[in-house]
Amino acid sequence: MPRPTTPALWWHRLLFRVGQRWLGHRGGPEGDIAPGTALVPKDAGTSRVRLWVGTVVHGCDADVVGATVTVEGARPVRTTLLRFGFDSERAVSGWLPTTRFFHGHVVVDGLAPDTWATAAVELDAVGGLRDEHRTATCRVRTLPARIDVGAGLTVFTGSCYDADTDTTNAFDAAFRHLRDHVAAPDLSLLTGDQVYADAPVKFYATMARSTPRTYGLLEYWTSWGQQRYGADHEREHRGMRELLAHGPHWFAPDDHEFWNNWPHASVTARHSYGNIVRGVRGALGRWFAERRHRPGSDVPYPEDPGPPPADTPANRPVQTYHPVHPDEQGTWARAAFDLYGSFQTPSVRDRDTGRVTRGELDDAATGDPAAADPHRPPRHDPPGRVHRPLNQLVQRIDLDHLQIAVLDTRTRRTRRTDDPRWSGFVDGEALDQVLAIAAEAPVLVLVTPQPLLVPPVWARLRDRPLGTRVERAIDVGVADYPDQYARFWDGLVAARDGRPSVTVGGDIHSSYVGHAASVPLLEVVSSPMSLVAGSTVFDTVFAAPARLLRALSGGSARRDPYAPGAALARVEDLRSRAPRRADPGDDTAVSLAGLGRGNPEALGLLRFTRPGEHRLRLTASLHRRRSLAAGHDDDAVTVVADLRTDVRGPEALTIDGGSR
Repeated sequence: MPRPTTPALWWHRLLFRVGQRWLGHRGGPEGDIAPGTALVPKDAGTSRVRLWVGTVVHGCDADVVGATVTVEGARPVRTTLLRFGFDSERAVSGWLPTTRFFHGHVVVDGLAPDTWATAAVELDAVGGLRDEHRTATCRVRTLPARIDVGAGLTVFTGSCYDADTDTTNAFDAAFRHLRDHVAAPDLSLLTGDQVYADAPVKFYATMARSTPRTYGLLEYWTSWGQQRYGADHEREHRGMRELLAHGPHWFAPDDHEFWNNWPHASVTARHSYGNIVRGVRGALGRWFAERRHRPGSDVPYPEDPGPPPADTPANRPVQTYHPVHPDEQGTWARAAFDLYGSFQTPSVRDRDTGRVTRGELDDAATGDPAAADPHRPPRHDPPGRVHRPLNQLVQRIDLDHLQIAVLDTRTRRTRRTDDPRWSGFVDGEALDQVLAIAAEAPVLVLVTPQPLLVPPVWARLRDRPLGTRVERAIDVGVADYPDQYARFWDGLVAARDGRPSVTVGGDIHSSYVGHAASVPLLEVVSSPMSLVAGSTVFDTVFAAPARLLRALSGGSARRDPYAPGAALARVEDLRSRAPRRADPGDDTAVSLAGLGRGNPEALGLLRFTRPGEHRLRLTASLHRRRSLAAGHDDDAVTVVADLRTDVRGPEALTIDGGSR
């Protein structure tokens, strides 16, 4: 089990106190994390909904809390919330042993399809739990079996929410206006960076330094709208509370749930000069191991896929070519997995057994070994195989002729990006599963954390050799895994066979709608919901170097790289595994509309209506957060597309000339 990131030294405690003061906390149990209870709807089906219950209690010595969940139209369901362990971090944080977080998921079945209802939870009375915190409510919705002729479905999409830049509750005001005056979403697709666990730097370098589970919990609790700021807690932080209470929701993880550019090394994630030196030494060792590796030869598996491979010369190929083990990069990475599996997508074990993560309490090295989980993921594979994923890599929303697939392209990445056989952004089995869904679906909506109409790395090197190298040093994306990326695009084009497709992404802090006519495909990117602190530092303090950096990146200093008509990617480049000469006549995906450069916060809506048996009409709209928060909705950027299932080729997805 990973122990605390660093020993509990006096200056670690001092740094934690400094971080608390920056947050406006003054110490004491009420100044650490606010008590309260949250009820959030997760995924849903035609007759069932899944809900998450989380509660923070002060002055509590219980290990479990009983709860009753009630949904209109169904019988009450009893569940038990488990305590999430972070006791080894209390020596630094100063949080009392009786400050505890309990959580769990519960499935309520037997509901009518295509129906909204109110869900409520009531917690059993335990020591320290206030009466006003024993209950919480939310709105849940079951899915329709299909979108009937004359009916419709509205989908919210967004990514990148930094609670520390939303202290005026602008996102909450914007979503309320969107829901009440524009269109109420039937479901939400959140495409990554729902929490910035590694930002801002002043908190990441102080409170998070040796308390990753404590700080990660505080970041989630704040983003989920449960925290208050100020010495007397006079400032309410609503975060994404209103959105998360209006369900259901599907989540995809991206790097900031872990750290920037995860799983690749980050200087800030190392937390000390000694660790940075060891990290550099390990990176050089892996570089030499790659050079010694013969293309096409086998890469050894860990002898036991449970424990993470040690950073030794013998194991560096394992670390380079196989997905990163959740424990491999220390307590920080495991804490991020544990918290993601609670607050966002339920883990594989949770879905299979109903057992939510217990943090440190799942580890045999903490507490009573007899009470620990002997099969703590990923310790459930035989030797000779790579550890299984903790996350649900593929999630499917089955609406008959409309199929929505959510693909996790982040948590199973390898460090090696360009090996033809071993590198990848997701397991091959998960990619095959998505392509099988694509082959079945009359209309496909594919959701990933990052945009997909991005040229592969070799094409970017061909067109912008210096700029591409600069970009890769900053951020590695799915297009930087050229072999699996080409396999994905070849497989997607073949599976779709000229039928209409929609891709949904986030991450890039710009919002646009793109179109690849020959595929035929529409891409909608909505980002950010709240721009991360520090993103504008290059444009303010370092304006001139920032302009130079953008110029070196190959023309991104243009006013708007996603302006209408701007080229996004050549379709033939997307489908090719090797460099080829650029042909001006190649079919090119282009941007149809966008919110413009300057990173305006955005909320996206996809409105599907069905005017005929073989026709869907998609209205994709990108809304500026500041306009919605001010009570305006007349400056949204909108693209309208007709999706037909009775024809194939470019005519299967046509753009309405009235789009703006």
